[in-house]
Amino acid sequence: MAANETIPTSVQTLTVPEAHSLADRLLSRSLSALFVGSPEVRRDLCMASRAIRSMLHEVDRMAAYCEDGDNRLHAFTINVGGC
Repeated sequence: MAANETIPTSVQTLTVPEAHSLADRLLSRSLSALFVGSPEVRRDLCMASRAIRSMLHEVDRMAAYCEDGDNRLHAFTINVGGC
């Protein structure tokens, strides 16, 4: 990242269902014929989908262990900057 780049000040909240949908879309695009000529892009999209799913799985797993905080963990949101 260049030193003069700024971090966007607007932050969006990504809910668990939205994160699942994002992972689904990334996986679908990785399998799409659109990126046949770009195996690196396909691999990156697939890896991003798996990373999101793994993170959500771990949050869900931790929610199962934490009776007091399970509602908070199930309502987990991810703050993402503007892309």
